[in-house]
Amino acid sequence: MAAKTKPSAFKRILLPIDFSQSSEDAAAYAVMMAKTHKATLHILHVVDVSEDATGFYVPHLAYEKYDDEMVTGAEKMLTKFCSKVCKGFKNFETETVTGNPYKVILKVAKSSDADLLVMGAFGRGRLDKLFFGSTTERIMRKSMCPVLIVHPSS
Repeated sequence: MAAKTKPSAFKRILLPIDFSQSSEDAAAYAVMMAKTHKATLHILHVVDVSEDATGFYVPHLAYEKYDDEMVTGAEKMLTKFCSKVCKGFKNFETETVTGNPYKVILKVAKSSDADLLVMGAFGRGRLDKLFFGSTTERIMRKSMCPVLIVHPSS
């Protein structure tokens, strides 16, 4: 049996967000951990292009412009989110992509060499509230790095 390596300081922390209160709660922990470990915080938002997400980012638009406008709207929301939760903290980067949230989060965690994922327990989706967050639950089961789940503050 190979010896396990001991955990060391985190260098890259991935914070997937969906703009919910749960994301804000998770962000507080992620920023604190990034400061403590002098880590880079990678804040990721995945634009869910499924029918359930219709109208969340922008009002009604022509179908041809819909995906581009959703990404643009999400990027604006991400900038506003970061200005609120990252006050005084500069060592962060942001990314907005489209796709299936849990698949994209796992892919970004692997490709960015994340040492830790920090996530809120519940997201915006209807199903997310049934059991610990469907995206969060899938990430917990399939992530190759530790996952810190932050429960709502209230």
